[in-house]
Parts: sequence; C-alpha cells; structure tokens
Amino acid sequence: MRNCFVVSGLIVLLTLLSSSAVLAAKPEITYEVLHREVPDQAGYRDVEVKTPLGDYILSEQGGVMKSALLTFIPYGSTPAELVPGATTNIKTLNRQYIADAVFPFTLSTATGDATEGLYQLVGPSIDAETGVFRAEFQGKFAGMTVRKVYTISPKALYTVDFSLLVENGTGRPVDLQLTVANYVLKTKDKDPLEVYYLFDGEPGQLELAKGSYTSFDGVGLMNKNVVFFLSPKEKQATIPFLVRTPSGSERFGMTLSAGSGTTKFDGSLYGGRRRFLLMKEAGLETLDQPGVGARMMIPVIQFVDILYRATGNYGWAIILFTVLVRVLLYPLMQKQIHSMAKMQELGPKMKQIQERYKDDKQAQQERLMELYRKEKINPLSGCLPMVVQLPIIWLIWRAILLAGEQIHLSPGFLWVPDLSLHDPYFVLVILTTAVMLVQQWMMTPKGAVESSPGAKWMGYVFPVVMAIMLWKFPAGLWLYYLLTTAVQVVQQEIVNRQMKKAAELAPAADTSGEIPSETKGDGDGGTWTT
Repeated sequence: MRNCFVVSGLIVLLTLLSSSAVLAAKPEITYEVLHREVPDQAGYRDVEVKTPLGDYILSEQGGVMKSALLTFIPYGSTPAELVPGATTNIKTLNRQYIADAVFPFTLSTATGDATEGLYQLVGPSIDAETGVFRAEFQGKFAGMTVRKVYTISPKALYTVDFSLLVENGTGRPVDLQLTVANYVLKTKDKDPLEVYYLFDGEPGQLELAKGSYTSFDGVGLMNKNVVFFLSPKEKQATIPFLVRTPSGSERFGMTLSAGSGTTKFDGSLYGGRRRFLLMKEAGLETLDQPGVGARMMIPVIQFVDILYRATGNYGWAIILFTVLVRVLLYPLMQKQIHSMAKMQELGPKMKQIQERYKDDKQAQQERLMELYRKEKINPLSGCLPMVVQLPIIWLIWRAILLAGEQIHLSPGFLWVPDLSLHDPYFVLVILTTAVMLVQQWMMTPKGAVESSPGAKWMGYVFPVVMAIMLWKFPAGLWLYYLLTTAVQVVQQEIVNRQMKKAAELAPAADTSGEIPSETKGDGDGGTWTT
C-alpha cells in the first residue's frame, strides 16, 4: 500500500512539473512615452523602457540614454544606476540628473564647436513576433542629418544595440565624438568605476597611441560588480578619446569620421552585472579575468544550461543535475549509510560501554574502539561522502547565483515564478527542513548515550536554524537540497531494511546486546573479571 502512495505521488508531481513550463510567462518588454514640460522652452519626450533585467530612459534631448537602472537584483546584489550623472530611486523610479550632464550616445564635433539640439522620436514599437523593442531619434547636427536607433531584445542579457547613421551634407569630412560616459572618479568609493579599453582584444586602462594597435574594440566603465561598455559590432574605423572637462570630470568615448554621403556605426552596449558568461555572450569575456573559484563555476553553469536547453525548464535541469550527482556518489553514499546503520545497530552496546566507563573517558574510548574493530566498522568512514558533497553543494549554490539572469529569463517552476529568487511561499524551505529532521532522526543511534547532553538536540536544531538564516536563498538551491536530502533518506530506509532482513536470517549469536566482561591478569597467572 505504501508503494502505491509513493507511485501515485510521483505521478502527480511529474504531471505538475510537466505543466509548469506551459503556465510560465515569457519575458517581455514594455515602454511608456513621457512628456516633459520645460518652462519657457519647447517640451520634449522621454521613453521609459522596462525589460526583465533593467529600466532605461531614452530622450529626445539629444537622442541619448539618460538612465540604465539594473532592476533585477539577484541574491547578494544591489540595484545599480549605470549612467554617470543620474541618480534613481529604486522604489519610485524617479530620476535626478546633475546639471550639464553629458549622457551616453551624445554626439559632438571633435573641435567642440557644435552641440546637439532636440531630436524627433520615431516610434517606438515592439515587434509582435519577437517582442524586440525599437526606438529611433532623428535630428539635425552641424549641417548633418543624424539618426540614432536603439534596439533591445526581451531575452538580451544586459545588452542594448545602438546604430548611428550620419548623412554629411557639409561637403567636407567631419570627425565626430560619440560619448560613452562623462564621469567623476570617486576615489573615496570602496569599489570605484574606472575606465577600461579593449585594444586588439586585450583589456587595459591606458589609452594607446594611434598606430600602436591593430583594432580598437571598445571602451567603458567597470568595477568589481558592474560593467558599462560600448563595443563596435564589427571592425570599424573608430579610435578612443578622453577629454577632461572644466568641471573636473572625464568625458570619453569613440571618435569616428563622417565623410561625404552616409556613415554608419553599429555598436553593442553591455550595461549589467560583471558575470563572465554574460560578458562572454556579449563578446567581452576578455574584460573579466575570473579567479580559480569563479572558473570552477563556469563548467557547472554551462552544464546546467545544457540541461535547461534539453528540458526547457531550470527546475527540470536542477532535478536532472541532482540525479546525475546522486548516481555518481552512489557508491560513497552507500558506504556512509551502511556505516551509520551499523552504528545504530550497535547503539545498545555503545550505551553500556559509555555508562560503565562514564568516569574514565580514556578507557571508554579504548573499549569503543575495540567494539568497532570487532564489528569491522570505521566510525569515520561516513565522513568522506560528506566531505565530497560539500564542494558540490557549494558549486551548485554559486552556479545558481551566477546564473541568476538566465534563470530569471526562463519559465517558472510549479508555484515558484523565479528559481533565482527565494520561494515566495517558503514551501521548499519548509519541506527541506522537515526532510532534514527526518534524516536526523533516522541517523541518530538508537539507545546510545550522547557524548554531551545537547549533542542529540543539536542535530534537530541545526535544520531549523539553517531555514531561519537562509530562507531568502534562491529557490533553485533549496530545490536541489530538498531532492538530494530526500534521496539520502530513501537510501537510508533501504539500507535499514536490508540490514534488518540480514539480521533476521543470520544465526542468533549475541541477542542480549551485552558486551563481554573485561578480562585482566592478576599477576600470578590467574585472571579476574569486572
């Protein structure tokens, strides 16, 4: 009957799992056109674009990007406004800008004798099939007609595509400066943003002289947590520039030459978290040099991503990952569980030794070791599998954290809309804690006297304390730990039944559970017992 309930439960669970991907919403982009009134001046329009990972402000004032706010906040991260000169309230999304700020994608002449005016917003629009957002700004600048086009995909990992088309009607070549950022280096910050370049695919913080490199591959800001970097999509005739303004800031970007006719520049802006695989997707992996620990994460994240692509859901991917890990660890786990089960079986004898030698700890340990040798068990043999499991748990934990963006853009799983964030109803936390308590009860030697009064209860308190401290951990990690702990409990039950059946079939050699008396010599060839 019990097996029937188990099978029925598995069928229901699999049905729910299969339907979870169908019910999940797809990532999408929304936008709103905001009309700005300026006293005694012509008004203008801003476009607020909301994506699954960020919130952007594009403006007719120069056709620029006035804000790039990271709204997706994985565990251990904080919201971040990436555009220097802009300050954003994460709760209200209200922006404040410093006076005379020069925003990303501002266009100016290299001589600085021309400034941009208002652009006209064309669109914006979202493609009905792909969900891709597109906005175009058209304007006049220094005798030239300029078009700036922004394109954002709902599945983009912090990237915004940018195209610049310049029709030069001046009759002469004009060098143009495309600003990436205008910022003030804050040396008092613990992790200040700094300017980085890519020359010939190699990162550096020094601007190289023209002719000392083959290709210029991009420029931007970066610290340990975030990156704001513009790179040409293809090899284009651009060079970097960096000028210091009278206010003490540094304005930097790319210089391109607009000859007669039409000049086009295509670039990709990566403005997001500093994650190696995300930056690799944007072609900027050389900017990030992960340490040994981070490099260990990369194959794990890639493997889980392969499982995701095969199943279509990160919940299933984590389940398959758990199954594969349990299969690989099965021999070690069997050894650990057999050792624990044998320790339970020896509980009564251990209790007698502990009570008899409670005043002589050295003798107690000697008699316990003698019992272990007689029964051919090693009390430390169960530690190795635990040692092996710890780095695996650490790897999957870090992998889920570092793959937060990919998981966030994927379908939800059962009642959890996002496995990269905490379980909204804490069901996984409660279930995992309950299973850990059952596991502790199964692992506690029956009838044995604990070495310290509180040792027995610590095993029960630990799961509860862990749940209280880590309840905001990603739901994907709790799912993995729930599954791996449940498998251990099932293995423990199977081994217990096997040993019970073996004990019933074996000849009754010592059913009393008593330990033999200790025998010592009396010095005259005789013996005496205790």
